[in-house]
Amino acid sequence: MKKLIIFDCDGVLVDSEIIANRIDAELLTQHGYPLTTEECIKRFTGMNDQSVKKIILEESGLNISENFSESAILQAFENELTPLMLPVLHAVSEHNIERCVASNSLKKRVIRALELTEQIQFFKKEHIFTSAQVQRGKPAPDLFLFAADQMGYAPKNCLVIEDSVAGIQAACEAGIDVIAFLGGGHAGFEWYKERIKIYNVPIAHNATEIETMIKEYMKTMI
Repeated sequence: MKKLIIFDCDGVLVDSEIIANRIDAELLTQHGYPLTTEECIKRFTGMNDQSVKKIILEESGLNISENFSESAILQAFENELTPLMLPVLHAVSEHNIERCVASNSLKKRVIRALELTEQIQFFKKEHIFTSAQVQRGKPAPDLFLFAADQMGYAPKNCLVIEDSVAGIQAACEAGIDVIAFLGGGHAGFEWYKERIKIYNVPIAHNATEIETMIKEYMKTMI
């Protein structure tokens, strides 16, 4: 039976959430919406820019642009970004398992992040899907269902790798099995781990654990 692995990008393929949330917190504070990096992670991880913009506007009246921090984040990526899934992607590629990316981030950011971490080689650019292509981003199931459909797979034949509550909720609502990945720098807080545990899904803490879990999962789908 053919199988598809759907990877989130930020916090799964690349250790970007800790960087992006630091930049967002700094810029929002400068604009009169004081926030620490940890608070930013707690409140906004997994959401797309449109959802974040709406929350901030409703709470404070501050009307930021949807991509207000994008250039600063991309600049920081150039020097700080590291990969999280290289050995996993090598293994998936060697076993000819189909894969794609489904991210709430802008496609430009996803592609650049994968280029910087030398993981772009494992994905066709047309197999990188973002919330801009659907009506609702995560935590709605739309993006994962869209990605599965575009790749030619039923949800039951897919596996999602996610790091955020929003992403896990989206996968569960889409009827897609999900593994939670807590190997990113932003996922080290105890409160973050507790939030993930509530969903009672398999949890991996590093690439080695993810690779083992994927192998075991694929056996169940033969």
